[in-house]
Amino acid sequence: MQVTVPHDLGRAEAKRRLEAGLPKLEQHIPGGGSLTSDIVSDSRLMLVISAMGQKVPVDIAIMDDRLDADVSVPPFLKMMQGQIGDFVKVSAEKMLHKG
Repeated sequence: MQVTVPHDLGRAEAKRRLEAGLPKLEQHIPGGGSLTSDIVSDSRLMLVISAMGQKVPVDIAIMDDRLDADVSVPPFLKMMQGQIGDFVKVSAEKMLHKG
């Protein structure tokens, strides 16, 4: 599933805000899940959200004007795909808007 989050921050500032917001993100995973993250490059962030015994990989491309996230929802969680996509989008928007 693809999730796009537009912004007007430029790539470097968007990356900085994402990095700053990641430590707080884990607290907001429904059901007390966990999060691992890896900044792969100046333009790529890899996340793995773990919840309900499942792992949801999220590959985020950080662009100058948007984030493009590829969210891989496992079959067991397909019924929650909409909520997972919304969580990723809303979380990214919150991190980008906090300076």
